[in-house]
Amino acid sequence: MKQKNFFLLLIIIVWSLVHIWFFSINEILKNADSFAYLQMSYYFKQLNLSWFWTWWFWFLYSFFISIFGIITFFINEYYSALLLNIILFWSSAYILYKIWEIYLEKKYNLLLIILYYLSPILLSFNITILSENIYILIFLWFILFLLKSFNNPDKNRNIKFFITISIFLALLYFTRAEAFIYIWSVFILLFFYELRNHKFKIINNKIWINIIKKSSLIILFFLIFISPYIFYLHSITWEWWLTNKWSANLRQAELRGTDKMDDEWFEKAVWELTNDNHNLKSWFVWWLTYNLWEKSESLKEYLLKNPKETTFRILENQLKLYLKNIPELIVWDSMKLFYSKDSIFYKNYIFILVCTLPLLLVLYWLYKMFKQKEYDFLIIFFSFFSVASIFFTLFFVLNRYFLFFLPLILIILVFWLQNIKVKYKETLISLLIWLYLLWNYTFYNSVKNDDYKYQVKKIAWEWLKENKDITNSRIMERFPIVTYYSWTKERWLTPFTDDLNNLIEYAKYNNINYFVVDSLDFKTYRPNLIFLLSDDFKNNSLIKLKTFKINNEKVILYKFNF
Repeated sequence: MKQKNFFLLLIIIVWSLVHIWFFSINEILKNADSFAYLQMSYYFKQLNLSWFWTWWFWFLYSFFISIFGIITFFINEYYSALLLNIILFWSSAYILYKIWEIYLEKKYNLLLIILYYLSPILLSFNITILSENIYILIFLWFILFLLKSFNNPDKNRNIKFFITISIFLALLYFTRAEAFIYIWSVFILLFFYELRNHKFKIINNKIWINIIKKSSLIILFFLIFISPYIFYLHSITWEWWLTNKWSANLRQAELRGTDKMDDEWFEKAVWELTNDNHNLKSWFVWWLTYNLWEKSESLKEYLLKNPKETTFRILENQLKLYLKNIPELIVWDSMKLFYSKDSIFYKNYIFILVCTLPLLLVLYWLYKMFKQKEYDFLIIFFSFFSVASIFFTLFFVLNRYFLFFLPLILIILVFWLQNIKVKYKETLISLLIWLYLLWNYTFYNSVKNDDYKYQVKKIAWEWLKENKDITNSRIMERFPIVTYYSWTKERWLTPFTDDLNNLIEYAKYNNINYFVVDSLDFKTYRPNLIFLLSDDFKNNSLIKLKTFKINNEKVILYKFNF
């Protein structure tokens, strides 16, 4: 084995073990999306495809969880999915190494992999059952394919090239619905490569027609590959579109603005856009056909109904993207100190300058790479990032929408470290690694200290299991921890309402048996129902079974009495 391959393998093994050790902070289900992916994988293993498909969570990640779960049948399905994440992560690390080995010296390429493994935000996703784990792998694999293909004229002109691009786009789409926007990235890619091949001279009409033909061919193959799923979406929505999140996302953008980025506004948007309060469940469970929206508007109507408000939202989202979201990807939670009113760094612009310094370095070295004529990487990076930065700022910006750009950003930072000529560069690199280690330690402790917030709900489940027959029971709660551990296979979301009669009517209509009320979720996401946590609350339709408390967290189990 070559020495560089030995060290690469050693880094992957050692840091994969570190990631496995971090599983200890996720021993309890802490993410509602994880519940959905685990449910879907369960149904696929049962060969129950009618329940496997979902309209909100796309299916590719759950498919791999189910396959890996069959192979590792002797392991708890939750930990099996986490182990799959480890494999996906080291696969991504290897592809990242292959992407940049033609540009970086061996030791800097190994440094890149170390920083990749040490990134706190990537680590946080790697130990959580979320689709980003496979999304990043597919994206990096796509980048590697493009870099190799565009350097080989024989490969980027035949039909296999266009089919392969379409397959990558389809895989990204089957993982996350919004990936269809990167069809535009392919068009930009083809444009810039034609421009480069003509030495950046003006492209004539013949070449424009050639670009359009190639793009159309890729789009055609992409639509062919995803057509079965599009027909499925049409069967439950009666609309022809690449995603059926459209109306909900437009309403979310209006409700969330740029400050309210929590789930409260997401759920309010969902609640407003359903006709039938009885069937709120149909928004989150996939075997029921749901009703059409009360109001549904097009993207054009959304953007033009209030041009001033739309312009302000886009500009503010752009500022947020570059001054908060992207720096947070690199420096993790440090940015929160700038936005927290309790912090000594609140609105301290010297502090935010320090936090955004890595981003400034990235921008500078993008310029330097342009000067050094490293066009291939620049063209690919710009083609994807420009589309994402424009599209998402039309609505609302979340870190996870840009997470898969972080490996490329790390590449640019390491490229900078390789090329700068300063004394004590090794000391600078050591300090950078120690800083990342410190962030990992802080991340571990901050999450571990919150375990009790979730542990109290697991205790509630254990009591329910020991004292009640929950076979085939339906449990309603906002965050499905008790539901998951009861493994009822169905999630019944607490409605977004301030009317107790509506909630009871919804529960009665859907034959729900138990109701979980907890301080963790209700104080933030159901504030108008907080009275349900009161010790002296009484209602003929709700029988209080037991109250659980750990520190300041409280859970009350109710049984519906119909």
